[in-house]
Amino acid sequence: MGNQVAQMALVAPDEKTYDLIHNFICGSSADDIANVCNASSIPEQARNEAISEFHKGNTERAATILTESAKQKLRESTKELSGSAGGKRMLKSHHGTYIRAYDGEWTVDLMRGEPREWEHWYVEDWGCKVVFKAIHSPGRFLRALSCGKVDLVPTHPHDCPALMWKPFRNSDGTWSFLSIHGTWLSGLKNGVVCCMWECKSSEKFTLPWW
Repeated sequence: MGNQVAQMALVAPDEKTYDLIHNFICGSSADDIANVCNASSIPEQARNEAISEFHKGNTERAATILTESAKQKLRESTKELSGSAGGKRMLKSHHGTYIRAYDGEWTVDLMRGEPREWEHWYVEDWGCKVVFKAIHSPGRFLRALSCGKVDLVPTHPHDCPALMWKPFRNSDGTWSFLSIHGTWLSGLKNGVVCCMWECKSSEKFTLPWW
């Protein structure tokens, strides 16, 4: 199993993470494990404990340590994101633009300049995932489509898993959001909001309060 798959498993842990990480550890070196932990922002203590267990031959214990650390990091990220300032956030792209939800339409784009009401979002905690609810009434949520497009829908999150995003706090303090399809929320330079398979600069956001 490659480092990239292991890194993704730790960035966005789920019920498959332990098996993926255990398989990775069994076929890797201590340096490989350290590199994946560093790229996934796993805390130093958990990384060192897992590598120590790896050297002892306790691969199952090492996988457990990394899996639990990744899940705890995700829980903390979700709580921080949705809880701070009542979850009232704007999504500012790497290009200095803000994700805008249109009123009366089901579309989003990126707005340049001073943010206003249409750039206001409510971030809600849905158990280690978040949903983005636009300021408009009736409520509408940011949805990731399998084709890579992003739109708004009035559907309740209980009825639409595609509304949920796994938050990831990057080492530079920005945030990235993984969709149910394994793609990342992206704000492109040309003003398009979409989802991309790789997490690069356009897939990183800062989240100022409003």
